[in-house]
Amino acid sequence: MKRQLAALLLTIFALSLTACGETAAESETRTVYAMDTVMNLTVYGENAAAALESAEKELHTLDEAVLSRTAEGSELYALNASNGETVECGADDILPALIETALTISDATDGAFDPTLAPVLDAWGFTKDEHRVPSADALKELLSHTGCGKVALEKTADGWTVTLLDGAQLDLGGIAKGYAADLLRAQLEKEGVTSATLDLGGDVFVMGRKTDGSDWRIAVKDPADTESYLGIVSAADKFIVTSGVYERYFEENGVRYHHILDPKTGCPAESGLVSVTVLCENGAWADALSTACFVLGPDGALALRDDLADQGTDFELILVTDDGRVLYTDGLADAFTPNDESGYTYEALA
Repeated sequence: MKRQLAALLLTIFALSLTACGETAAESETRTVYAMDTVMNLTVYGENAAAALESAEKELHTLDEAVLSRTAEGSELYALNASNGETVECGADDILPALIETALTISDATDGAFDPTLAPVLDAWGFTKDEHRVPSADALKELLSHTGCGKVALEKTADGWTVTLLDGAQLDLGGIAKGYAADLLRAQLEKEGVTSATLDLGGDVFVMGRKTDGSDWRIAVKDPADTESYLGIVSAADKFIVTSGVYERYFEENGVRYHHILDPKTGCPAESGLVSVTVLCENGAWADALSTACFVLGPDGALALRDDLADQGTDFELILVTDDGRVLYTDGLADAFTPNDESGYTYEALA
């Protein structure tokens, strides 16, 4: 509950920066609890109330009927319980489309983003907040059942088939909120909405521009003091997603263990980073890339950015290192304003 309250307070703080100049426009705001987090949705325009109603229904459907690992009625729960049997899905079903996106991003990041870490997350107790440190032998055994090669996804004439091989299990938490934001964006566009802010528990989408035509201003959290901020990003029609060690963690025998696991070791990633913020035009990619870049560390994250740019996927990065530096990529040179009182050293990357 403390974490949920903190998330709500931080959301209010961050979105207060976007509100300037919006008081004259008709708007509706809702606070929703879904996907194990507090979400704040604000929509501007004459159709705001109806659009928000549709968005909230979409979120709850995604959470409860499709993407939940723990709700017995969800499609993901049924897939994980299939015991290696092939599951048939419809052509328009969300789950196989999301799995396809997750597998694509895993391949693009050389496995730094891995949606098959469900049993490893369970072993650490992050799924149900029953934290513990698993043994090295236990992790070795669990890792033998991970890897995207154990997920067989095929398109058929009627839709899709999905088979989880060798005891594999999926956890889509590292991409689900971003994918949900993509779906909400499409839903809002159908409703005629052109201006909105969606904060899905730290995965932020700013739709279009503010009603006065200016860019949105989004605060990037300080991982060492989540009531403060690293700086302000000016953006329009972008997804801004942050992954950091402050989000979910526990301490045992004086050691802090966070939830961003390295797929190679099964342990919390030790990459020299404490926070990664990704700005991208696609929510699912922004969400998954924030995890992958954290695992890869500063050099690996920047190399991945270059590689994906060559393939047509562009994104910007704000990296916070464990020695107190904030590195931000050249595409943010005019869009990121550092907080000079934060105590960090800022470096714009060429």
